[in-house]
Amino acid sequence: MKSGKKKIWIAAGSAALLLLLIAGAAIRYFAAEAAEEAALPPEQRIKRNFDKAFDPDQSMLARLDNLRRSFSSAQQIPADKRHAAMVDAMAGAVNRTLQEFAALPPEQKRERARLLREDAEKTLAYFRRMPREKPEKALALLMSDEGGRAAFDNAVNTATNVLSPQDRELLGPTFKTWKKMLEKPQ
Repeated sequence: MKSGKKKIWIAAGSAALLLLLIAGAAIRYFAAEAAEEAALPPEQRIKRNFDKAFDPDQSMLARLDNLRRSFSSAQQIPADKRHAAMVDAMAGAVNRTLQEFAALPPEQKRERARLLREDAEKTLAYFRRMPREKPEKALALLMSDEGGRAAFDNAVNTATNVLSPQDRELLGPTFKTWKKMLEKPQ
């Protein structure tokens, strides 16, 4: 009987030690990532966080956290350069998402297309819940910025010239949803 209790205590102690080791590793990982991010200039932090915010493999909470950090970093940029930095980062993230999709093995594309479509639909639903003037203002800023239009033209160029016809067909529903986000709310 004593050896059974001893085994339980050893198993419980081992499990607790394992949890402590995992927690310690996670703390070190996140501390190192935070230090690495803090060393970047705000413009690069915004790009990095937008890339993560557009990654459909991340949880919705992680993507929202990265978006929040992007906006936080934007506050560190002078107001006259802030909008251009945000538009550049967002358009760059879309372009990189399309390039990464094009590079995926064919057997992974259908699932990635589904994740991108679902993410786009959730984002559109989020924008539709916002007060009407916020999306309108963001759209007006985007369309009035020459750099923003050029960055999005680059993403359109990737969609047209890098993606295969099969890729464009798989991403068709996502493109339609993204287009709805760029249209003036009804």
